[in-house]
Amino acid sequence: MKKMLLALVIVSSLSLGVRAQSKFSIGPTAGYGGSTISNYPNSKFKAAAAVGLSTVYSAAEHFGIGLDVKYSFEGAKVQNGNVQTETDLHYVRIPVKAIYFFNSYGKSLRPKIFAGPSFGILSSAKVNSGGADVDVKSSTESFDFGVLGGVGLNYRLVKNTWLNTDVSYTHGIKEINSTGDYSNRNLMLNVGVNFGL
Repeated sequence: MKKMLLALVIVSSLSLGVRAQSKFSIGPTAGYGGSTISNYPNSKFKAAAAVGLSTVYSAAEHFGIGLDVKYSFEGAKVQNGNVQTETDLHYVRIPVKAIYFFNSYGKSLRPKIFAGPSFGILSSAKVNSGGADVDVKSSTESFDFGVLGGVGLNYRLVKNTWLNTDVSYTHGIKEINSTGDYSNRNLMLNVGVNFGL
């Protein structure tokens, strides 16, 4: 009887330990990659970056909802002969992600896939051609919308602290201005640390 009671206490303790995993986490994140604008003639990827905060709420073992707030440096390069023109678009990006986590809470390494909408609020828009910056914010849409998807890994550093890495792609749906069928495209490698609360 004592052995059964002891076994029950041990199993209950382990079960509570698993359930004690933090459901909500927050932390800094940064990304680096490339961006371009669809249908720009002779366009090339230009260096892109983002920095901000990442949050995740996961009430179930394999599913979570992520919401990030990032300042994102985007745009495109266009090469016409010897003249290179750069479009610099800066957004406050708010991606909302549905996340599926592989492996269980107890594992140190948890691969993941995610997808969802990405919202952007324009901060600045400039075109540089021949060394001169021209402000084009007034002719650029102040709101951007697209879809985001990606794959990544979460690695537990210590209890309730995770190193997050992923590769994400954002495909703009809304046109960035009224002069043509132009929309944003971004490919990023992101790294961050989330702390459970």
